[in-house]
Order: sequence, then C-alpha cells, then structure tokens
Amino acid sequence: MKLEVPDEVKSVAETLEKAGYQAYLVGGCVRDLLLNRDPKDWDVATNAKPEEIQKIFALKKIYLAEILP
Repeated sequence: MKLEVPDEVKSVAETLEKAGYQAYLVGGCVRDLLLNRDPKDWDVATNAKPEEIQKIFALKKIYLAEILP
C-alpha cells in the first residue's frame, strides 16, 4: 500500500504544527488512501480556531470551513 500525501497538504499540516497546533488528515481522503484510491480532496482537522488559522496563513489563499456542534 502506497500512501502519498501531496506536498501542499503536508505543508498545511506542518505549518499548523510549527505554530503549536495539532493537524490530522480526516474524512474521505483517509478512506481513499486506505483503499488505495486517489483522493479527490484533502481534509485537515486542527484544534486551531478559524481566526488563528487566518493569522497563520495570512499570506496564502485558503478556504476555511467551520463545523458547528
């Protein structure tokens, strides 16, 4: 089984971790990797709040989605 994560996704996780937060791949991309499929998108869960993410990635174009309980 070959689990390849794109450099851009690794960079997001590493940037969050360097800022002191946790970062995990979640959702369909994990399922697809385990089934040896190519993921269509990549989901990263973190304990950083949306405002903190905006500060960390201030100079990058990103899409934020907030899941409310």
